[in-house]
Amino acid sequence: MSKVVANSEPKNGLDLSGKHALVTGGGTGLGRQMANALAEAGARVTICGRRAEPLAAAAAAATAIGHDLRWTVTDVTNPSDRQRLFDEVKDVDILVNNAALGERKPWLTVTIEEWRAIMNLNLEAPFALSQLFVPPMVERKWGRVINISSVFGLIVGDPALYGDWGVDLPSYVASKHGLIGLTKHLAMMLGSTGVTVNALCPGMFPNTEQNASNAATLVPGVEARTPVKRVGNDTDLRAAIVYLASPGSSFYTGQSMVVDGGWTIW
Repeated sequence: MSKVVANSEPKNGLDLSGKHALVTGGGTGLGRQMANALAEAGARVTICGRRAEPLAAAAAAATAIGHDLRWTVTDVTNPSDRQRLFDEVKDVDILVNNAALGERKPWLTVTIEEWRAIMNLNLEAPFALSQLFVPPMVERKWGRVINISSVFGLIVGDPALYGDWGVDLPSYVASKHGLIGLTKHLAMMLGSTGVTVNALCPGMFPNTEQNASNAATLVPGVEARTPVKRVGNDTDLRAAIVYLASPGSSFYTGQSMVVDGGWTIW
């Protein structure tokens, strides 16, 4: 527990009370994990996504334990939906660009339409949402933009680990590398404004919600390849996202925080 001095923030600078966070793709998986972490740290949280059912379930579970977490259905690839989202929740202090998809398909057979669909969600939507939500942050002289990239935004996958499932993810890998480039550029442009921009790069967090059988098959090999000898769990990103969102991270910008159990060190 952090020490608190009367009429001041906790000395560790991690209290998010009074802040409003928006997490795209916040109804499932890592997005839900991060939204809960921000709420636990005191933030008011809005989650959005394309499907109402998981969003409602995530919000109900959070509010049942006293967290302020609300939801709205939004397709962040749609310009009119993005504008509506901004009009609804424009007082955002912390923007977490998490919504993303990847498509496993031989790169020679990927159509330009398929390529653009992934780029639109994974890279263009974070840029467009930043164009909407960052200017008010600049006016208030405080804000946090956190782009959820991946270790595949830094490296590429080892085909030997993935067997028949494969790791041919050209648009995903390119978009996540691009998101890190965007993070650096915006951090440079916003450096003196009080708004920081960082990327969070998760390692191996098997997506059992969408790929249960494949993920279970991959886990033993992934664990063996990871220095800490396990895959990511439901709490491993919580401290990282709270730090990046916090007042205490004001001197940390343009960086890619890697949470991967050491995956990328060898």
